[in-house]
Amino acid sequence: MKLNKVWVSGYKSISNDHPQTIEFDKNVTAFIGHNGTGKSTAIEALNKIFATDHSLRGVSPSDFYLSDEDDKSTPRNLVIEAWFNFENTDGNISIPTLINGLTATSADDKVIFRVRLEASLSFDYNPLGDVDEKVWVIDGDMQVPQDDNKHRLSAVQRNGIQVHYVPANRDPLVQLKYSSRAVLGRLLRAIKWQVGEQAQFEAKAQELNKLTAENPALVQIATAINTNWQNIYKGQHLNEATLNFPVGDIDEILKLIQLQFMSDATGNKVDTSRLSDGQKSLVYFALTKALFEIDKATREAVMKREDSNFDPEKMKLPIFSLIALEEPENHLSPHYLGRVIKLVKEYGGSKLCQAIVSTHSPSLVGRVEPLQIRHFRLDADTKSTQIQSLTLPDNADEQAKYISEAVKAYPEIYFAKLVVLGEGDSEQVILPRLLELYDTDVDSHAISVVPLGGRHVNHYWRLLNALKIPFVTLLDFDIDRNGGGFGRIHYCVEQLSKFNPNIRYLHNGILKQIPAWDSSDNPVSYCIDYKVDGTSETKSINILSKLEDNNVFFSSPLDIDYSMICAFPDIFCEKDSDYGERGPVEGKEDEEDTDKTKRETELIKAVLKKGNSGIRYPFDDEWERNFLWYRYRFLSNKSKPASHVRMMLKIKEKYDAEEIKEMLPPELTRLMKKVINLAEQVIE
Repeated sequence: MKLNKVWVSGYKSISNDHPQTIEFDKNVTAFIGHNGTGKSTAIEALNKIFATDHSLRGVSPSDFYLSDEDDKSTPRNLVIEAWFNFENTDGNISIPTLINGLTATSADDKVIFRVRLEASLSFDYNPLGDVDEKVWVIDGDMQVPQDDNKHRLSAVQRNGIQVHYVPANRDPLVQLKYSSRAVLGRLLRAIKWQVGEQAQFEAKAQELNKLTAENPALVQIATAINTNWQNIYKGQHLNEATLNFPVGDIDEILKLIQLQFMSDATGNKVDTSRLSDGQKSLVYFALTKALFEIDKATREAVMKREDSNFDPEKMKLPIFSLIALEEPENHLSPHYLGRVIKLVKEYGGSKLCQAIVSTHSPSLVGRVEPLQIRHFRLDADTKSTQIQSLTLPDNADEQAKYISEAVKAYPEIYFAKLVVLGEGDSEQVILPRLLELYDTDVDSHAISVVPLGGRHVNHYWRLLNALKIPFVTLLDFDIDRNGGGFGRIHYCVEQLSKFNPNIRYLHNGILKQIPAWDSSDNPVSYCIDYKVDGTSETKSINILSKLEDNNVFFSSPLDIDYSMICAFPDIFCEKDSDYGERGPVEGKEDEEDTDKTKRETELIKAVLKKGNSGIRYPFDDEWERNFLWYRYRFLSNKSKPASHVRMMLKIKEKYDAEEIKEMLPPELTRLMKKVINLAEQVIE
């Protein structure tokens, strides 16, 4: 039995007009998103039906969604549905408590168990609001069940499905009490005592009170208290005070049990109250996992008809359990976080068990699979929660593996308000520093600069489109390189038209008009003539300009490394003596023509790479100098990021912010303005 999906409408930040469906991974599902996007809301929705802590159940007036336009006294409704399925139904499903509630899907006859909480809020008789709440088992998979399809969920069925909520603020003392709500209390109450064991505990405990009665100091204290009590209080009952240990029976004895740790730096025992916040969190996780392991061992003993240390009836073994772990990163260092997630995965991989983890920590996101992620955000228009699975390639080839690993390597994109997709490490160094010149810090504006590695940009576009995260792309133009120039334009137009077939100008219809990559036309200035609507006139449209209108930019003519060389030759084309640079080997003044031609051919081959078309684009008069330094700085064994860090420092030492902005490559200036404009439009 597994939780397949949850459907929520009208609960807290999830509106009635835009209900949300959350599909669950069969093992672990990760809820990610910024603060206030509804991650806790989704967990609380499950708690309203199945929480082991009954104080978390039940709907209150504050649980109903209220839009900015609605009056607070407006009657409202909410619905929370949980759909369970069964992975293996070849044999009989032997879950007696659910047997009367099982139904089948209409499309493929899969067996499901569907629970629906309905609640309404009215203000007819109470200005604070009256809540009417019902929990049903639904017979069928229709979208809106009729009354004939609704049957009351019994207490046995409801308590057989258990959601263990581990909050962000974890106090293990709550779980160490001798109560049915506490983990330790539940286990202690379920102990199967052997004959005479309870009497032995009680007899030993009474020996403490005998020692108390024989100690003169304790006797004197008790006598003094009792004498003064009787002088003050003259009632018939409770007229004698004694000083004893509260150990009359086994329950009172077990209440005194404490979890202790041995030993601290002084050699003493330490209880949980003296632990750090991080240690308390770890204790909480350990307690919760211990409960599940004992549950599992007890269930296996029952199935094998073996003896168990615990009474299955008192244990109230669940037919399904789910752990909902909220913000495990709180108070924990990253390596501890990895251990906790490992425990959660082990738990979620068990039969009849699943796990939910909610987080806004990129380090945790990198520890789960992308297909296990559910992304939460607030819609800018409705201000309500939107929940989305990740849109990734659905095949198992190298392309799908690359995208999967890439989004794990850069999990900060899920928390970004704006993403700048760049080709590689150079963009990660340069772009944040350039944005600072425009008073736009990437951290304060939640902007992520993510390297593509030059591959599969279309899948990033599809992913970010699905998550409704605005993005800008900076690609290498690679003019005169194999497949570059017009080849890059053709690819981008083709992919953009897939996301928006009605995009103006950049649609599939123009693909045949885009020249081949090795065409002699200039891809920077290339235009296509369009008919003006309703007239016989035409107007010339620059394709590169329209791509920039759609947030796709190119580092021209080659890449951002070459663009920075052209913009700041006095920095990039000078030896860094402090760093011990010797510079590239240049041609001699008395060089023979044949030697010069050979040297230039080798230089062009190195910079434009294999399969190039030779130099046809006007790279300017200083192309040879720029090519030499490009090869020296960025095609040798030197680190690109390290080189750019040093060069950016030198640029800032020599020029002020306004001078740098004037000298930037034109495409980077336009890119900066686009990023700043988009960042200002994003709502926190």
